Amino acid sequence: MKPLIRTCLALGLVLTGASAMAQAVLPAYNTYQAVPFVLDAKSGMAADLVAYLNAKLKGKQVFELQTMPRERLNQEVISNPDFKGVVLFLNPAFVGDADKKKFAWTPAIMQDGNQVISSMGKKVEYSGPDSMKGLTFQGIRGNKYAGLEERFGKDIKRADVNAELQVLKIIANDRADVTVMAGSTYNYLMKVSGASEGLDGKLHVSATPHLKFDRFLFVANSNAALLQELSAIAAAMPGDPAWKAVLAKYGLK
Repeated sequence: MKPLIRTCLALGLVLTGASAMAQAVLPAYNTYQAVPFVLDAKSGMAADLVAYLNAKLKGKQVFELQTMPRERLNQEVISNPDFKGVVLFLNPAFVGDADKKKFAWTPAIMQDGNQVISSMGKKVEYSGPDSMKGLTFQGIRGNKYAGLEERFGKDIKRADVNAELQVLKIIANDRADVTVMAGSTYNYLMKVSGASEGLDGKLHVSATPHLKFDRFLFVANSNAALLQELSAIAAAMPGDPAWKAVLAKYGLK
């Protein structure tokens, strides 16, 4: 074979291989933009989860993290019944799929919940929306709080800021009465900022949460092969030391 022909064939094989690799990269969608899911553009629990999945898949599939608002995910991704890739961290109830028929779900990958947080000086024990009646609720601008929205502006006053750490500081200093925050976010903030921000010993977590839920992965119903791969990984995650180490990194279990 002439050298030029051999070179062209080799180049063709390289380009074909590169094209195949590019096609194998799938999006891994994350809609949580608060800590610990996103710490900065390149780090956080979402990035660590994608790295974990890629390590387990060993090249069978390669995921690339894409973080976007929930509304954009709804409109641009999961509205397509054959969407590509995987969605991270959501719960069936969060996307109107409580019976798990609209999408294909793995086993749960972690437990979480929305905690009701107040100050140690004005403890709130949650028993439903009525337990916040007459109180000032400190929220995050743009967030919606299930079961409470219809009460805001009526018998529960709401004030908003932009950051979860700011919310905790306001509550700790008795400038608002109560808030609701994902336990994953609260635990991480207390782990990294509790002492430095003077929050330790100043915040009370209600014995009854606002909501308890598991977090899952899901794919399109048409992607049975990918679901099989991810379900096998997810089923083993709760007992996997590598995944436990990821959770522990963020103050979670």
